[in-house]
Amino acid sequence: MTIHIRPFTVSDTNFIESLIPRFSEFDLPAWRQRDEIDNTNLASLKKTMETPEQGSAIYIAEDEAGKRAGFIHIQTQTDYFNSKKVCYISDLAVDSAFEGQGVGRILLAKAEDWARAEGCHLLSLYVFSNNSHARRIYEKLGFNEEVTKYVKPIK
Repeated sequence: MTIHIRPFTVSDTNFIESLIPRFSEFDLPAWRQRDEIDNTNLASLKKTMETPEQGSAIYIAEDEAGKRAGFIHIQTQTDYFNSKKVCYISDLAVDSAFEGQGVGRILLAKAEDWARAEGCHLLSLYVFSNNSHARRIYEKLGFNEEVTKYVKPIK
């Protein structure tokens, strides 16, 4: 199977929206609810798709027949510690029909190429600590933990 990466077009909107549940398909922390995660991600991505920001991009992965397989949303930001330009992977999702076929790896390679072209010195992302599947993939591709966020529910 050959996967091609291309820029987002408005016709991809429904496809991206259909992948929103992928962001909460693991054991969530007790203080997080699937619907709040999905609704927030949906609202954020809708805004991004309707009004693209400078220094950001969305790419679509599709197979040789044009079937969409996944997407990645990347942004440039400023590093808090040294004010250098960094690339942040805001969203990455692969359709379950394509899971395990290297689509995520290909999308991450696109993000790395994009980050180089943008002059970024780091590529970063957030992942829930319970999302062990995604964490294994990121670590296998050279990502390392940098900062760990701790939270305590207040009752």
